[in-house]
Amino acid sequence: MTTLATDTAGNGPLERPASLKDAAYRQIKGLLISGQLERDHLYSAQHFADRLGVSRTPVREALLQLTSEGFLVCRDVRGFKIKDFSTKEIRDVFETRQLIESYTIKRLVEDLVAADLQAMEQSLHTMKAAASRQDAHGFLESDKEFHMVPVRHTGNLHLRAIMDSIRNQMSIFGMTALAHPGRYQEVIREHEAIVAALRQRDKKKAVQAMSQHLATTESRILERVEETGK
Repeated sequence: MTTLATDTAGNGPLERPASLKDAAYRQIKGLLISGQLERDHLYSAQHFADRLGVSRTPVREALLQLTSEGFLVCRDVRGFKIKDFSTKEIRDVFETRQLIESYTIKRLVEDLVAADLQAMEQSLHTMKAAASRQDAHGFLESDKEFHMVPVRHTGNLHLRAIMDSIRNQMSIFGMTALAHPGRYQEVIREHEAIVAALRQRDKKKAVQAMSQHLATTESRILERVEETGK
């Protein structure tokens, strides 16, 4: 994002970079959703100011925005930490995903094109490579792309915006699901079942495979939350 300003010599408009607050927001959110921040750690604004090489004020504004969006919680003057989602919040997320993704996978089967199927197959291939390296971040990014293909196929920008928001939240507790023994390979098998149903153009099987995948993911996350008390 840029804004235009006129230079003092009258040589026309100059591009001015986006505000430091916006830049700090993007970078901190990137660290957050890529799993590079520790869940139980309390981060001060000064920590991110030093890390990003900017002053404390825009960093604090960015942290407050992320707090208002539900990604962080503020511990008074002590700092900020990643939000712990309640079991109800997790169930609400998956209820929403079930509604949206059952619809979008059905739409995809009804009007499947080769490019969409190839995109999902490529995401699955990338997930397998990430799983072999135990690369949780790469695995979750490929998983996100896999699930966004049917959503983008609808051409519905409102659905895309909702799912983008949900997937950002998923990235926060997605690591929790992957902590379950064997979950990498379990996800891959579930995605393979979805792709197989798409190849067969079997709407019923595709919806069932997607629904089962989401239900299992929800179950794995809730199991982990109950085990750890978070």
